[in-house]
Amino acid sequence: MGVMSENSATTANGDGGDDPDGGDRGAGDAVPAVEVEDPAPGRARRVLRGVRRVLPSPKLVASLSLLLVVLAGAAFALALALVEIPEPNDFATREATIFTWADGSRITHVGVNRQPVEFEEIPQVVRDAVLAAEDRSFYSDPGVSVTGLLRALKNNITDDSGGNLQGGSTITQQYVKNYYLTREQTLRRKAEEILVSVKIAESTPKDTVLRDYLNTAFFARGAYGVEAASRAYFAVPVDSLDGDPARAAYLAALIQAPYYYATAPDDPEAATALRERWDYVVDGMVEQGRLTAQQRAGLAFPEPVRHQPDELSGVNGYAVDAATQYLDGLHERDPSVPDAATLTSGGYTVVTTYRPETMRATSEAVASGLAGLDPARPEDRDVHLAAASVDVATGAIVGFHGGPDYLEQSFNDAFQAAGPIGSLARLLLKSGDKGFEEEALPPSTVEALAAMRVHDVRHDGRPPTVEDLATTPMRAAAALAALGSTYREPYHVAEIRKDGRVVWRAPEPDPVAEAEARPGALMSSGTDDGGRWAWSMGLDGTTATAVAMFATEPGSHQNRRLGGMSPMGERRAPTEADGDGLLSDRPTHVLATLLSRR
Repeated sequence: MGVMSENSATTANGDGGDDPDGGDRGAGDAVPAVEVEDPAPGRARRVLRGVRRVLPSPKLVASLSLLLVVLAGAAFALALALVEIPEPNDFATREATIFTWADGSRITHVGVNRQPVEFEEIPQVVRDAVLAAEDRSFYSDPGVSVTGLLRALKNNITDDSGGNLQGGSTITQQYVKNYYLTREQTLRRKAEEILVSVKIAESTPKDTVLRDYLNTAFFARGAYGVEAASRAYFAVPVDSLDGDPARAAYLAALIQAPYYYATAPDDPEAATALRERWDYVVDGMVEQGRLTAQQRAGLAFPEPVRHQPDELSGVNGYAVDAATQYLDGLHERDPSVPDAATLTSGGYTVVTTYRPETMRATSEAVASGLAGLDPARPEDRDVHLAAASVDVATGAIVGFHGGPDYLEQSFNDAFQAAGPIGSLARLLLKSGDKGFEEEALPPSTVEALAAMRVHDVRHDGRPPTVEDLATTPMRAAAALAALGSTYREPYHVAEIRKDGRVVWRAPEPDPVAEAEARPGALMSSGTDDGGRWAWSMGLDGTTATAVAMFATEPGSHQNRRLGGMSPMGERRAPTEADGDGLLSDRPTHVLATLLSRR
């Protein structure tokens, strides 16, 4: 009997099939069952043996893995040894140039709004808040965070990074990116960031890294560094935040997403997100042992000052522009004096001669003098009141009013608007030649006046009379200050410092002889012949002040007559009963107000 194949096997119930030997079997013949071995297990064992021959053994896998780790470590160590800490990038070292009032209080800045401070000047609470926000293991980590890098790598691979390469950045990494590298989003830049961060952590004290980081971090509102940020959001220097964890945490919270959080005052969603971030920071300060739970419970979310996008608005722009123009003029004669281009490079502090209390008083007096003008009346429109005050002992300009707002009108009425001074020329001439009563002024008097920038407005070659003299309020005040004394060129800047060192200082004025007798308090008012300019000038023994009023044609810089203006404090047309002195009322009021406050 032959061997039965898989397909020819029949069951014992007699279901038929052909006999493989050729004999026919009947339907009733019993066919003995034959047990056939399943070849599948054999094939599986043969495949497994083949796979085992192809795959390395576990011992080999472990050896290769160890080798790869060693090679990677060696490669990293070699790269770390070869990498050099680069020079700081240009932007990271740029600073603002700060303009201050005479008392040292800040006016504004020009250039990059960064004012570096030393580590000791940054309050501990500010440092604690930033560490709680950005890197709670800063003082113990090696400059990079392995878990952060792995998380960022996972996000980059799974495209959870929003299209940008992410990095689990420590404070050291952020510092390296801001201070040494660029914001380029590439694997090469990220690798360089990691290597430099490790090297920085090995070679640079942690306090130095934290200081430089806090001086370069961006906080929006144009502020780089905690000093600029504290002024931008709370209008105080950063050392004023000592003992104020709420405001310190506010600044720290901004670092994560400065542009977004800066919109919080106008965007409810951003406001909610910022509050949540602030909570995270102060809770972290509790976790780090920098605040107690009781202190945390007593904190209130702070409100920042309203953002002023352009710090040259209001009087600030007039002050910066006047001081800069003054320095530019000095630089032309003496290149050692820093000019506008030099100041723009940053790092300077320009101390002006303008006294903040005098500036405020002048602005308030001018506002009072303009009160009552009715914009519905053409005669009351486009009226300008300008004022300037000069210290009689030094020539320093201590106060002025140049216009309503530098961003609306950059032309400075106090320093640039020149007009005829009319009968008040006689007052100024008392400081010069005694021929002021003559119809035509002698050459010596004209020369003395020209030296004080009081000029002949005719320019026709004929000797001027007192009615032909014109000047600006600032020059009139400086000329008035010379009554009974020596004329001193008015100046705007007391000194310039860089890195705490004085690099330029205004020359000391010549000592005034004791015999020189200055007049006491005096005040005089008048108008020019054409009725286009009204003046009031006065002395109070220490300060000379000149106030001028003029009006311009609509949409033009051309002067027009002042007639028809509303009387002081009343919105109405003048009447005959108001008299001829109406035009001088407003400048006289401004001057009298200023003299009464000194």
